[in-house]
Amino acid sequence: MKISFLVTYYNQEKYVKSSIDSILAINKPCEWEILIGDDGSDDRTVDIVKEYISKYPDNIKLFIMPREKDKKYLPIKRASANRINLLEQATGDYFCTLDGDDFYFDENFVADALQVFGKHKNASAVCYGYADYSDGTYKQEHTLTETLGFSPVNKDVYLSRYYIHAGACVHKVPDSDTIKRIKELGYFDDNDILINSIQFGEMFYIDRCIYAYRQEGDGIFTGVSKLERSLLNTLTYDVENALTNDSFNNLIFQRYFGDILKTFLLRKKIKSTLGNEKFAMYLALGEDFPNSLYFSIMNYNNINKSAQTEMFRLLIKGAASKSIQYIKSPFLKH
Repeated sequence: MKISFLVTYYNQEKYVKSSIDSILAINKPCEWEILIGDDGSDDRTVDIVKEYISKYPDNIKLFIMPREKDKKYLPIKRASANRINLLEQATGDYFCTLDGDDFYFDENFVADALQVFGKHKNASAVCYGYADYSDGTYKQEHTLTETLGFSPVNKDVYLSRYYIHAGACVHKVPDSDTIKRIKELGYFDDNDILINSIQFGEMFYIDRCIYAYRQEGDGIFTGVSKLERSLLNTLTYDVENALTNDSFNNLIFQRYFGDILKTFLLRKKIKSTLGNEKFAMYLALGEDFPNSLYFSIMNYNNINKSAQTEMFRLLIKGAASKSIQYIKSPFLKH
């Protein structure tokens, strides 16, 4: 049995020590490896990583993505490509993802997760809570308080209403065909990782926090405006809809409906709010999904009337379903 830690960096020299040290401190009752993907950093990130490799040459490997100077990249796609490459290189049976500016603060979560996997062969992810972290202090904790012990999480309830950071989970490594599909899709970010895992098996939850999620304001998601977050979540709907089987479609739509609706209502103001350059960047994100909801909203004025009407009907249907969900929510079993 082996576990792979997939760690991604880009110009995060001040966080390298805390992130890698947090992995080294974990009780690992099996073989282990730390695969580090650097996105072409030009600070001391790589130098510091190499210092760790010199101490653990059999366990730590570094993969550097080429980066052209002065070329503008789409951060979410670069981060996904970095992480997908590490997943391809992983030799473990299970994996964890760690964003370079985050860290673990629980030494026993891997051992406990492996026990769950050993007892429940249908488990595909064992998850924990996480805590926001900024200015050297742990802030709000995020847990699934309605779920007790090791019981499988009701995936319908989770998908429609809840969020756990994928870094706070131990995942079963997917098969080669799934990895190939993820690579072709080109997106493998936080929500995508966990939702991909739980389509193939049960999601188990252990009720304690183990992952520190930095809120320094410079991340792909934390460093953007509320409008941009809605855009990214609307895109995430398309990604996860393409990534998962059809049975998840309606649940994922409900999960992101609020942001989808906001993106639609603000569609006429997106370009003026973002500016031409940033709008072009977000528009390019949708080019991978030419028939997607995200791309259609971003190009609303360029699609025909029947397509506009169909989109409007979809949103009305989504609003009605959301209202029914809220009415039924007190009666849902967790």
